[in-house]
Formats: sequence, C-alpha cells, structure tokens
Amino acid sequence: MAGKSRRVGLPKIGLLGRFSVLSLLVTIVLGVALGATLESQIRSRAIRDAAQSAQLVARFGIQPQLSAAALNQGLSPEAVAALDGLLRGGYSGGSIVSIEVENSRGTVLYSNQHEQIGKVFAHDAFHEALKGMTTAKVVHDMNELPHREALIETHAPLRLNGPRSAPDGVFEIYTRYAPVAATIKRDTTRLYLVLGVGLLLLYAALFRIVLTASQRLRHQAEENEHQARHDSLTGLPNRAWFYEQTQELLRTQRGSTAVMVMDLDRFKEVNDTLGHHAGDLLLQAAAGRVRRAVRESDVVSRLGGDEFAVVLPRASRDTAAEVAERVRSALEERFSVSGATVDVEASIGIALYPDHAGDVATLLQRADIAMYKAKETNAAHTFYSEALDHGHPSQLSLLGELRQAIEREELVLHFQPKGALSSGSVNHVEALVRWQRPEHGMVPPNEFIPLAEHTGLIRQLSAYVLDAALRQLRAWLDMGLDLGVAVNLSARNLLEADLPDQIAQLLLARGVPAERLALEITESTIMADPQRAVGVLTQLSEMGIRLSIDDFGVGYSSLSYLKRLPVNEIKIDRSFVAQMDSDEDDAFIVRSTIDLGRNLGLNVVAEGVETETVWDELAELGCDYAQGWFLGRPMPAAELAEWLRAHSPQGWSAVGDQEDR
Repeated sequence: MAGKSRRVGLPKIGLLGRFSVLSLLVTIVLGVALGATLESQIRSRAIRDAAQSAQLVARFGIQPQLSAAALNQGLSPEAVAALDGLLRGGYSGGSIVSIEVENSRGTVLYSNQHEQIGKVFAHDAFHEALKGMTTAKVVHDMNELPHREALIETHAPLRLNGPRSAPDGVFEIYTRYAPVAATIKRDTTRLYLVLGVGLLLLYAALFRIVLTASQRLRHQAEENEHQARHDSLTGLPNRAWFYEQTQELLRTQRGSTAVMVMDLDRFKEVNDTLGHHAGDLLLQAAAGRVRRAVRESDVVSRLGGDEFAVVLPRASRDTAAEVAERVRSALEERFSVSGATVDVEASIGIALYPDHAGDVATLLQRADIAMYKAKETNAAHTFYSEALDHGHPSQLSLLGELRQAIEREELVLHFQPKGALSSGSVNHVEALVRWQRPEHGMVPPNEFIPLAEHTGLIRQLSAYVLDAALRQLRAWLDMGLDLGVAVNLSARNLLEADLPDQIAQLLLARGVPAERLALEITESTIMADPQRAVGVLTQLSEMGIRLSIDDFGVGYSSLSYLKRLPVNEIKIDRSFVAQMDSDEDDAFIVRSTIDLGRNLGLNVVAEGVETETVWDELAELGCDYAQGWFLGRPMPAAELAEWLRAHSPQGWSAVGDQEDR
C-alpha cells in the first residue's frame, strides 16, 4: 500500500513577486499580440504588393503583346519566346513559380511552363478577374492541385481595348510565399528580442521602486488608519473612533461610566478677531490641556469644531464632577495665541451609564443637552436629568415623535423652484422638509431641525431627506422632467468622515447621476471646522456633486477659505435681497456679492425674491438665478410637476437651459 503523499506548501508570493508574474504575463500577451499584428500586416502588405505588381505587368507588359486574334487563335512560337524574354527581364530573383496568360474561355495561351499551353483552367479566381477584379491570396495549391509550399496566387484582368473596357483575358501568376514568411520571422524575432531585453531592464529598474513602494504602502496604510480614527488638527480620536471606543467600553466594562461633552465659550470670537489660524492654535492648546487634566484611563476626543468629548471608565458621579472641575480649571488659565492673551472657558455636560442611557448615541445626546444647559446657566458643569426637559415640556416628546416620524417615513418634502434670471427657466429645485405632527398640526422646521442638530438625530434626519429627495428626483427623470435637486446639510453632517461614502451609496441605490445633486452648506457650518470642511467638500466635488454656500453674507467666512472651497455657487441671504429695492445698503451688499461670485467663477443665487421689481433689478446686476415666492413657493412634488408643466412652454421637455460657468 502506497504511503500517503506529503503536501508541499507553496511559498507565499509577495507584492514584488505578484508584480513580476503579472507583468511577465502581460508582456508575453502583448508580445504575442504585437507579433501577430506585425505578421498580419507584413502578410497583407505582401499580398497587396503582389496584386499591384500583377496589374502593372498585365497592363504594360502583357497587353501590348496581345491581339484579339492571338486571344482567339493562340500565340505563335515567336510571341511565346518574346514573352519568355520579357517576363524573365521583369521578374527576377527566383520567386516565380508559374506565369500564365488565359483567354476568356480559360484556355492557357502562354505559360512559363510551356507544357501548360493549350490547357483549360476556369476556377473562381479566374471568373473574378474576368469581372474586372484583381485578386491575391496565399494558397497551398496551384491550379487547384496541391503544392509542396505556400504560394501567393494573383489574378489580374487583361483589357485590350483600354482600362475601362471589359476584360478580354486573365493574367495569372504564382510566387513563393517563403520570402514573406522569412521576413515575418525575422521581424517578429527581432520584436521578441527587444521585448525580452526591455522586460529584463524593466525588472532591474523597477525592483527597487516596487520594493520601496511596498514599504511606503504599508506605512501609508498605517498612517491612513490613524488619520481615519484621529482628528488631523489636534491628534485626538475623532467622533467615529469615539463611538467605537465607547461602545466597546460599555460592552466590556462593569460599573458606572461617564461621558462628558464640552464646548469652548468665546471660541468664535477668537476666530473672528484673530483669524482661523489663531483658532486652530487655540484648539490644539486646549486639547493638550484637557488631555493632561483627565485621568490616564480616560479617552479624550474632538467631535468637531470647538466641541470635545471625554469618556471616563469606572467613574462615579463624584469622580466625573472632579474631572470636570479639573478640566474647567485647566481651560480657565489664559492662552497665549498669535501674540495675544486669550481667556476661554468651557461649558461641560455629563451623562452617566447606565443611569441616564444604555447606549453611546443616547449618552452623547443627553450629555449634549446637559452641556447646553450648562452654557445657558453659566454653570461649571451640569449632569443630565429629566428635569432639564421640564423647562420645555414638549421637547422630549417632540424628539421621540420626530425619531418615530423618520423611522416611519412620515416626513414629507416640499420643493421650491430656482429660476434663471435671464430667461425664467427652471432646472433646479430645493428640497425642504416638512413635518405634519399628528394631533398637533404642522411643526415649523426651525423647531425640530435645531432639536435634531443638538441631539445627534440630525444624521438620521439628513439621510432621510437626502434619500427621499433622490427618490423623487429619479421619478421626475423617469417622467422626462429634466431637473436637479438641492439638499441642505448641517454642521454635524459635514463633520462625518463617512459622509461622501453615504451619499455615493444613496446615489447608486436610487440611480441618480451625481451632477443632478446639489448640497447646500451655510457659511457658519463650513467655518465651524474649515480644515475638515475643505476635505469633505473636496471629496464630494470630485464625485461630481454640485456645492453651494447657503445664506452667504450673514456668516464670517474668510476669503482665503472661500477661494479654496470647491463650490459651484453662493446664495445671497434673503435678509439682503428682500428690501434691496428700497434699502441702499442691502442693494450695495447684493451688488458686491454678485461681483465677488463672478470674479471667483461662481454662480450667484438670490434668495427671498418676492417682487417683480427685485427680480428685474437682480437681472440687471447680472445675478444668475433666483428663488422666492415671486417665482414659486415651496410645494409638494405632485403640485410642483403641474406647476412646471404650466410654467414651461415646452411642457415635459427639458425645463431650463442652464449654462454654468
């Protein structure tokens, strides 16, 4: 009985090995393809040359020696001898195997092999030549009899009465294919040699490059993983990693755990007064102080902007209060930033696990509520309690109902048209969320959207609105309505590292081209964390999504940041537009903003256009687009479709003629 064969393990092929094997296979395939192409080209060229040569010999060598009588009665011995001499002088080199001249009946009148004279051959190529076509091909027979080598068979028509007359006979020639094959072999051998030498040189040159690249990729992967989990400005864990760490901690940790959320007071004043660079330096210094003030086991994260979070494992209420006091005291010490002395304080909110919540999202949400209460009351720190909601009896109930409304898809979208001032045509609409609360009626967006932003529910709300808008847009496109849709993003949305991936998945799921979607972001949203905003917006822009700065003019954006942002348009806030026909200051601001947008290569949209006078004045100033009740109020999707049908003279055809700069 034979013994069991031992399995031999194959060595694992590294990056360089995989590259070598793959590139070798690709090069071999490329070489074979090039060789085959070269062979085909040489072969085709040889056949074309044979056909052209036969035409020339037939026209200028054979036809002058023939007559109608000769074609009918045959050639005299003298004529045969004359053709022998003529053809020997015209074809030299030993490549000719057979030459024949045949009349229209296929009778051989002349052949360099004299024993063929008088025989009759009438195959397909002969008949094609009698129709006026010159044919040439590679064959392995001669006159339909097998031959020991490959030949080039050529047939050319003979015309005694001029080049346009009907053929009177056929000139047939067989030449050896071996010289052509030798040329192909020589050229392809040379090609394979050059490729082989080039491959060796390529490997020699790329070996170190690939080796170095492999090391760099490994290092880059580690760096990318670190960057994906950490804030680029402070080096602290970011929001995503904070969630992961805290969730794992709650899963494995026994006992009480505290979550602190803190916001730097007067940080915006530093940004506005000293500039964003000074603000960045302040955030870095504050992050260092917070890290030093907490315990070694505590995890400090930057959630975005000037908001930080700390998770305190095995921390009682008293321990959390002590840590909060140390953090506040550390931040109360004066900062020296860009040569200026800055005073900064922190508002701190604390939520305890499991007393206040059993999951990370709710803990963070309730610590956030406590933080806003601390800011409101100017307290050093505030613990979350249900009593915080008693000051606003409906807030907690409203939040719960809002969460259910999102889950049950009870929120609806209204759409407001955006028209071109030059023509009035409409090609974009803005999606605006509406909530018809059961038994309470319509809830204004300014009541439930800030609540969602402060409690972390804005992520689900924004995802719902974006998905609903894309679904509706897909339906419009299927109806033949040529539109794009704009959706608003909040500051929290822009701080989500996976936002571009989320939007890409929604676009793919709904089958909507990226260029049909516009995202509107306010100045204050961008300035909350300019560095991260630029990164996220750049990714979105590279996907083909259009970007717009909403409520332009009411924020404090820096032109140095504005010119770096990959935005397509700016929207002038309605507070400047509404009264521009009667307020010179508002008119000046609008005119200056339009000039700024034009100089930056951006489209400019005016919001809040309520009268024809304002519409006409904006058109004269060169503003591109306008929104407002003068053009159309926000309306449900079905009503908007009918409005567009009535508004557009083309009905369902392309509504709009946008020409973006």
